[in-house]
Amino acid sequence: MNDREPTKRRVLVKGLSTLFYDAGEGPVVLLVPGVATNPQDWFPVMNELALTHRAIALSLPGLGGTSPCPDVRPTAVASFVADFLDVLGVESVIAVGHSFGGLVVAELALQNPRAVSRLTLVDASGLGRAVHPAAIALAVLPERAADLASAVLSLPGGAAAMTLSSNLLLRQPWRIPVKTWAAQLRLARSRQALRTSLKVLRACAGITGQRESITVADRLHEITVPTLVIWGGFDRLLPLWQGLAAARRLPDGRFTVLAGAGHVSYLDSPEEFMDALGSFVRDDPELTSPSGRSNTEAGGHP
Repeated sequence: MNDREPTKRRVLVKGLSTLFYDAGEGPVVLLVPGVATNPQDWFPVMNELALTHRAIALSLPGLGGTSPCPDVRPTAVASFVADFLDVLGVESVIAVGHSFGGLVVAELALQNPRAVSRLTLVDASGLGRAVHPAAIALAVLPERAADLASAVLSLPGGAAAMTLSSNLLLRQPWRIPVKTWAAQLRLARSRQALRTSLKVLRACAGITGQRESITVADRLHEITVPTLVIWGGFDRLLPLWQGLAAARRLPDGRFTVLAGAGHVSYLDSPEEFMDALGSFVRDDPELTSPSGRSNTEAGGHP
């Protein structure tokens, strides 16, 4: 395994100073984190992928290194990602997104079909209405209350809140590298990242769950590229059945369950995650299509 740390880089995207990490050469795999994670969480995955591909982990606006932007709706953020790829001169990527990042790359595939050659949705939001009540509670906070909460959580004692949230997001926190915990702590101390996270929650969820306006379940049939849906078997934030239903709606979809993982499944079960993603990224999609039956379908996709 390559333990060399990916290169930290910045570019301007529509006037926004944009942070990303870069490793390897070859076809591009774009890794997009959610609101409670950051690009550095992808480093172990990047080092594995860099053996055969160029791996890029992007920081979304306002969520840990990239300047904030006023519009955090998934469609707007997907447009930002498309602009980012244009700046890099990258025409097509294998797009991998976790949680909110999964919804963003799904929108990217819908908006720019030629920009995405394969797609991986990891415990992705926007695939249905159901979500944990804790997310709903944060989403319905009035804006002033959300700003106050961001200020309080960014104080030194806010680390306790991160510990509580880890119980919701992770099943096996002892498997998380110390460097990853340190990066998470820095993110938890960022008032801007906390404010943006709550803003994203308000845009994506309401009192009845995930907002119908942001869900892509009814449009998944438009995504014709090979798509792998990976889900933590103990995801408490978003139900497993939502991912399975999404895989069934995709024309070339397959589904994999990481049995011991929670919502941040690629941190909870890194080896199992890489087994699923690595073969999907590197194998011939014609030979691993549903008609050809690949081992990544063992999670239950018919």
